[in-house]
Amino acid sequence: MQVLGTVLVIIGIIYVYMIVMRPPFLMNNFKVKIMVKKMGVKGFWIFFIVWTILVLGGGILILV
Repeated sequence: MQVLGTVLVIIGIIYVYMIVMRPPFLMNNFKVKIMVKKMGVKGFWIFFIVWTILVLGGGILILV
């Protein structure tokens, strides 16, 4: 379980980096373009932030 928790924390940190830096490869991704089209830009970022909180929180809970 510690390996799963560690992997989730690392993925969560990568997601936080993507939220802060907003790299162009993220916004030019085909799947992201479809999500933005369906949810709007604001909805996409809200979804991305909530998903990041869930992944990072889950990883921290598993490690504790």
